[in-house]
Amino acid sequence: MINKKKLNYYILLLLGIFILINILAAKYYFRLDFTEDKRYTLSQSTLDIIKNLNEPVTVTAYFSENLQPELDRMRQDFRDLLIEYNTRSSGMVVFKFVNPNEDPQAEQKAVQAGVQTLMIEAREKDQATTKKAFMGATVQFGEQTEVIPFIQSGAQMEYELSSTIKKLTDTDKAFIGFITGHGEPSLQAMLQVAQQLSVLYMPEEVQINDSINLAKYKTLVWINPQDTIPAKDFQKIDQYLAQGGNLFIAINRVDANLQQAMGTAKNTGLESWLASEGITVNPDFVIDANCGAITVQQRQGVFMINQQVNFPYLPIIANFTEHPATAGIDAMMLQFASSLNYSGDSLWNYTPLAFTSDKSGKENAPLYFNIQRNWTENDFPESKIPVAALFENDKSKLIVITDGEFAINGSGQEAHQVQDGNVAFVVNSIDYMSDDTGLIQLRSKKQKIRLLEQLDDSTKQFLKILNFILPIVLIILFGIFRYQKRKLIRNKRKGDYYV
Repeated sequence: MINKKKLNYYILLLLGIFILINILAAKYYFRLDFTEDKRYTLSQSTLDIIKNLNEPVTVTAYFSENLQPELDRMRQDFRDLLIEYNTRSSGMVVFKFVNPNEDPQAEQKAVQAGVQTLMIEAREKDQATTKKAFMGATVQFGEQTEVIPFIQSGAQMEYELSSTIKKLTDTDKAFIGFITGHGEPSLQAMLQVAQQLSVLYMPEEVQINDSINLAKYKTLVWINPQDTIPAKDFQKIDQYLAQGGNLFIAINRVDANLQQAMGTAKNTGLESWLASEGITVNPDFVIDANCGAITVQQRQGVFMINQQVNFPYLPIIANFTEHPATAGIDAMMLQFASSLNYSGDSLWNYTPLAFTSDKSGKENAPLYFNIQRNWTENDFPESKIPVAALFENDKSKLIVITDGEFAINGSGQEAHQVQDGNVAFVVNSIDYMSDDTGLIQLRSKKQKIRLLEQLDDSTKQFLKILNFILPIVLIILFGIFRYQKRKLIRNKRKGDYYV
């Protein structure tokens, strides 16, 4: 038997072990990640960024509390992520959590910093209410501050935080050159693209001339040239690619004039240079049953009314190859795109990236646009026509999309918002060709969701009844078992008594 002295000794020993574990846990934080996609493990690109910090980075997380369970869980996930950043950076990433709902001054500070205000449905005292919520953060490095307006769950959480830290701390950003001088749009006319690229790069306009050193640029971007391009400019591009440069091209192979209802082929010399590389952008118009609409005026009685009419020459592209350049893109809206194919040998490795739908086709230029045309399924005999592709070899990468205007905002009164998918394709493509940190892989990382097997209605009904009846049956069986056991014990005792 254990005497009182030994018992006290064991209690003190266990208490000491418990205290020691808590001290070590407070000093050394770690967690084991058993998920298949390693969603809770910091990527190597993040580790490279935070391990090279020479000054502290302060993250102020503005998170409301007591929201819906999934939102509270996201708050805890972000806290765990920040603890990991702090540990793996040897304390160079510090953080604090602020609940703006508890302090009007904190709320005002969050709003002024640019943290997004959300209206969340909540339940308080058995009543449904709408609650103002915050789920964003600011990141400060020295005198500079950047805001993450809304924290997204999953791998996006790590990407947003790591890319923001890199933007603040990286003083040697790679240059991205936007080629001009042949009627291309200015960088200001591609505001959405420029703003997103400026997080990790230095985008600037560049004109190809005898004195230019193109080796300065990690990637060149050539969007929608209008004028004839001289041969000497292509010689410069050839030299640039031979030295390991990368090129993104958005080309219009056809022109459309809706006022005259005419579509014609377009030649600038860029299509001929691509053809010399084995890349053919055909002088045709891709048509697709999955398309955008245009507004036309139609007469009804004495009135002229505006009506939306589907226009297959504005294909909505929703079929993508799984690739970092297309990661996270649901759809792109193109206008007057052309088909693309590769006929080269081993010069480039060819990977088509974006395709039309299963109901699509091609119409050669020149052609007449019949706005009132009644389209039928017979007009779309083809499927999955490539409209964008990646070409790469040991030295260089080249991405081509067959719509030159798909990412242009325009300027002045003609300025307009561009589809998010269009902008994402340009930025993803440039990231893929230019990013040496690996953040593009992190942004394109997807969580694997284990979907439950779908059941038919009869099976669902059976399981509901089983869930209701089974506990009752088990309780009754347990009661019968106990009754029989007690009866057996009583009979045994009664027998012993009469012996």
